[in-house]
Amino acid sequence: MPDDMDLSQFKDMFVSEAKENLSRLNASLLELEKNFNDKDLLNEIFRVAHTLKGMSATMGYEEVAALTHEMENVLDVLRKGDVKTTENIVEILFNCFDTLELLVEKIINDDKKHYEIRPILDKLKSALEAKIEPEIKPAAPEQTKEEVPQTAPSPSGGTAVAEKEQAIKLRTESVRIKVEHLDKLMNLVGELVINKLRLTQIANQHKISELSSTVAQFDRISVDLQEQVLKTRMVPVKHIFERYPRMVRDLSKLLKKEIEFQVIGSEIEIDRTLLEEINEPLVHLLRNSVDHGIESMEERTKAGKSLSGLVKLIARREKGFCIIEVNDDGKGMDVLEIRQKAVEKEIISREHADNLTENETFMLICHPSFSTAKEVTNISGRGVGMDVVKNLVESFNGKLEIRSKKGVGSTFTMYLPLTLAIIQALLVIVSGEKYAIPLNNITEISIIDPAYIKTIENKEVLLLRDEVIPLIRLRKLFSMPDSDNIIKDSYAVIVEIRETKIGLVVDSLFRQQEIVIKTLSGILKNAKNFSGATVLGDGSVILIFDVASVM
Repeated sequence: MPDDMDLSQFKDMFVSEAKENLSRLNASLLELEKNFNDKDLLNEIFRVAHTLKGMSATMGYEEVAALTHEMENVLDVLRKGDVKTTENIVEILFNCFDTLELLVEKIINDDKKHYEIRPILDKLKSALEAKIEPEIKPAAPEQTKEEVPQTAPSPSGGTAVAEKEQAIKLRTESVRIKVEHLDKLMNLVGELVINKLRLTQIANQHKISELSSTVAQFDRISVDLQEQVLKTRMVPVKHIFERYPRMVRDLSKLLKKEIEFQVIGSEIEIDRTLLEEINEPLVHLLRNSVDHGIESMEERTKAGKSLSGLVKLIARREKGFCIIEVNDDGKGMDVLEIRQKAVEKEIISREHADNLTENETFMLICHPSFSTAKEVTNISGRGVGMDVVKNLVESFNGKLEIRSKKGVGSTFTMYLPLTLAIIQALLVIVSGEKYAIPLNNITEISIIDPAYIKTIENKEVLLLRDEVIPLIRLRKLFSMPDSDNIIKDSYAVIVEIRETKIGLVVDSLFRQQEIVIKTLSGILKNAKNFSGATVLGDGSVILIFDVASVM
């Protein structure tokens, strides 16, 4: 390779592949900790270290190359059986992984500051020198044959050729694409959807049969295109789930607890934008389960439970939602204790607390500054976090549910839409203006009958079958002027979040329609009661109602 060749153009590719290899390394180390004698895992970790060393050396990232080179030396001795794998050695390898993550992050941020890796290199050497007489010789970069099991070739060499062809085929089945390109593509598809609606409107208005036929075909193609583009934005939740086993492992050691951590459904796919946002809520929920949920080994013994606590992270799909659960078999939450704490902190009155259902009581822990922790730790218990979890989930038109039973355990469930870019919505009219309400939040629509509208504590409610549903008249909420020539308050659109329902009173219903969400910016960025805007086929801009903010 020429000395003056610019390698910066390959930086993105290096970072992407380095992250994939670090993910494999983390997973393999977690498995190795359970079985020190697994030679296959040692070989896999060696291969990852060797790959990282080769990549970083080629790119000129000397710190990564030096560290992975020393890791190779240790791993080579371990896999040959010259030294037994111990808990101390695995812990040092975990430290190496942490250091490699920091070094890769430095590369991403173009941080030119020197990072001192000598302490971790000395740890690696001392882990072996105490048990090995001869000095360990560095593995030559070109000695890679032993890493890959060799298949005996046929006389014609057919096996080798077939393997090579298969490898080429596997490499070309996927390509790496920058996220910004996918976002631009999604925006263009959104514009197509808007123009499709415009063409449909023109064809219907002017009764042009040829145009109607063409638009119908265009509609089928655009729907297929939209589905395929949405799929490119969907990524498996394993991209963040694979971070958590290490976190749970470190916390359990810090708290001196035995915890079995299970991840189920990591193949479920979700919108890339959502995936980036749910990491913080999941970290908080998992920390809570490990710190507050799972009891100490002494407490579990007294309660007749197994010494090892169980924490599960589960993902599944249901009715257009991605459902993510964090549950544990710990001590659970006490309904009476939560109500008492809420009254002491003056969050609710005693009378109100006594009338709360079990589910409503559990949701009190999402109130800012609410905490039942007996002591504050650097892990959790400061009374912050659950409100952030709830607000984030609801900002995506999702919902959070909490279930718990004292002495049995707790389950936190997040209902998240699969995609944020294009949604189904109900268009309604209020004082002559159109608004969109996300269909995911709507449970039913009721015609307003004045006989079933009552007033409780100066607030209007609708008596619907066996339910009392609070009403919000959007015309009054938006301070819209009355007009004698329009129909007023004819329908109640019943929306639900967290098993709580309200009725949004509108003048009339327009239609159900697929809409493209455009985020609000500038002076409208912090507008209350609206989560975005969309453009209709006639070019008019309408606002999308934010159900969570009104709740």
